[in-house]
Amino acid sequence: MLSTLRARILSWPVLLALVGVVVVVEFVVPRLTSGSEAQTPAEKAFARVCRDHGGTPKFPAGSGDYVKNGRFCEIRYGSRTYEMYAVHPEGFSEREAALAHRTCIAQAAQARADAKAGRQSARTRYVWHARSGICEEARAS
Repeated sequence: MLSTLRARILSWPVLLALVGVVVVVEFVVPRLTSGSEAQTPAEKAFARVCRDHGGTPKFPAGSGDYVKNGRFCEIRYGSRTYEMYAVHPEGFSEREAALAHRTCIAQAAQARADAKAGRQSARTRYVWHARSGICEEARAS
């Protein structure tokens, strides 16, 4: 009786089925459940900083430890969506926000100069949002 059971277990169809089960468990199941994995600590920190500054974190497929630029934080003002470059897992970058603010001031000055000259770009108004580090472009209709 024991020898027939042993012979059945060691038969080719049974061994092939066992190998198939191992392959499925090791390779297929993790791929199917990969969308429900917990976020990495960097992704959690990024999401927290993003939300603290009014944004919505986005983690496209492939983001994480190897593709750091895959994640981004966006915010909507009016009908437009902006990417918040000052948001990092390490915190809100005051340096990048300051650079964006200087650019916003320069764009607003250019729009005022264009308005005096009667050019079309005068219809654009720039609004600085310090909390998000975004220079909103508001176009007059």
